[in-house]
Amino acid sequence: MADLRSVLAALAVVGWTGTAVSQLTVLRTTEERERIEWTERRNQFLLLSSLSTNALVFATAYRYAKALQTRRA
Repeated sequence: MADLRSVLAALAVVGWTGTAVSQLTVLRTTEERERIEWTERRNQFLLLSSLSTNALVFATAYRYAKALQTRRA
């Protein structure tokens, strides 16, 4: 489970970094066609980062809930 959390954390970092780079590129691009392409890339990075961050939160919450349940039993 620790390996899964590490992978999810790495994916989240990659996603958020890609989102930031894409947004900066959109702001600096002058052509409309390139803006649209980079906006689509930004949205894909946002989806990746959102899904991996949510999965990481749920995996961590599950781990703590399971530990709490074990202590009570």
